[in-house]
Amino acid sequence: MASSESATNDLSLILPPRAGQTFREYLQVIEKIFQEIVQEDPVTLLSAMQTGEVIVFSSAEADSGQLCSLYSVSSSTISLKFSVSQRLNHVNDNEIIMVIIGSGNNIYAFFAKFLYNSDNLAIVAAPLAVYKRSVRKYSRINIIEPLKISCKDGLQLEGEIADFSPTGIRFIMPTIKVMKRDTMLVEFASGDCGACETLVQVTRSQRLSSGVRSQVAVRMLLTGLMKNKMEYMYWCCRKVQSGSAQLKY
Repeated sequence: MASSESATNDLSLILPPRAGQTFREYLQVIEKIFQEIVQEDPVTLLSAMQTGEVIVFSSAEADSGQLCSLYSVSSSTISLKFSVSQRLNHVNDNEIIMVIIGSGNNIYAFFAKFLYNSDNLAIVAAPLAVYKRSVRKYSRINIIEPLKISCKDGLQLEGEIADFSPTGIRFIMPTIKVMKRDTMLVEFASGDCGACETLVQVTRSQRLSSGVRSQVAVRMLLTGLMKNKMEYMYWCCRKVQSGSAQLKY
């Protein structure tokens, strides 16, 4: 987990896991990134981002994303620098890849045609357009805690948190029919950092390979007081994970 408070310092904490989804399915999950096109010339924009963190996705379902960095930008091509163990050897010439960059308080994304590898550099065609969205203030915290779930029809289930931020939770639960925008009541606790009971709204749900469990992401529907409490729990858990003494609420 990144030590910075800004999620832009670790894109893997912001982007939802691909988890075997096709390119089309994953694009539906991250569609918000592509809702605002940047009017600035793409080459000029990308030339100023060479300190940003970059993740590249190919069309292969098994590709969970590879970290790299922007190495150089010209009017026609972009060079992406990889470690030796992460070269894009599995990508075919002229295949379309998706490039996502964390820079400042924004995520930028574009599609590009892969041209060829040169040592540990991947050369891709300069994009015609770049998209962006603002990133949330908080990175996710990876924790494993039990979670109680109450559905609208009265069904009660036991789940397990995978990560959370002050505004959302990702958890694993038994597979039932869950639709986007469904509401649930969830309850969880984290040691001396406190407990939370709140309504949540489903933002995505995906059945895991076993078929009997699903991964669900939700947005918490918090009141003013609960927002303050969730921020406290978040920073308390951050301190605990970093080895600091636990706070008392």
